[in-house]
Amino acid sequence: MQIIIISVLICAVVILAANAGLVFLRDMQLEKRLKGKLMDASEVQQEGIGGNILSVASNIGAFLEKYDIPVLKQMTEKTKINLSILGDPFSKIKPYSFIGIQLLSAIGVVIFSILILAFYDAITLLVLGVFGFFIPQMLVKSKVKAKHKAIFRQLPDVLDLLTLMVEAGLDFGAALNKIIESEQGPLIDEFFLSQQEIKLGKSRVAALNDMAERLSYLPLNTVINSLNLAFKTGGSIAPTLRILSEQFRVERSQMAEKMAGEAPLKLMAPLILLIFPTIFIIIFGPIVLSFLHGRYW
Repeated sequence: MQIIIISVLICAVVILAANAGLVFLRDMQLEKRLKGKLMDASEVQQEGIGGNILSVASNIGAFLEKYDIPVLKQMTEKTKINLSILGDPFSKIKPYSFIGIQLLSAIGVVIFSILILAFYDAITLLVLGVFGFFIPQMLVKSKVKAKHKAIFRQLPDVLDLLTLMVEAGLDFGAALNKIIESEQGPLIDEFFLSQQEIKLGKSRVAALNDMAERLSYLPLNTVINSLNLAFKTGGSIAPTLRILSEQFRVERSQMAEKMAGEAPLKLMAPLILLIFPTIFIIIFGPIVLSFLHGRYW
């Protein structure tokens, strides 16, 4: 039980530290954007803990990038995909700089274990360091998963609105602009980026394909492929939108039923780790104390 509590505390501390660095980058990114200039992680001014962490991580990443290490190269490829899915400000972090953040996270966990928890065993510190190294990666993966879920929940409603507006006489671009003006969410943000690319001269098909490649999410890829096919053939997209909307609405209902069915299994872990020990202490505690003091019933 003590090991579990310590692991949870270490995980919470490292997640908070990593999240603080990412929040700092987001705030600085917004400030630079308001001034008309985008900012990379390597350009972050060294202000506060977040700026120092990102600056050191960028230096570590630049050093590691000089060496062709196959394992790190594979990790950076996966990291680049995940950061691209999350968009700004995460996509501005270079993959090797993120490896630097992971190394700093591992060092932070080891230092925390030595100074706070008084762990001095080399094997234990090594295990904790490896655990700390993968915590930022797990944090990013959880954010990617959450974004995909949010997109999936919003997809049927957006398709319904597009269907109604297209059937009312608007073209696809005008209908999409109306939705962007009135709705919010990760899917709306991605459509907004695609619309901005179209205004800059990119074709609609290319912009939607880039969006699909950027997000790497199968349900959205299905929608975009169907729309691109309708655009290329010149047919009406209203029936396509209606069919897709009905399909994903059914899938969303099925996902909700699946999550409801998994709820009892997910409750087993806190039940066993937190509630059952308390019950055992209340029931068997007096009996154990009686035996320890020599009183037998």
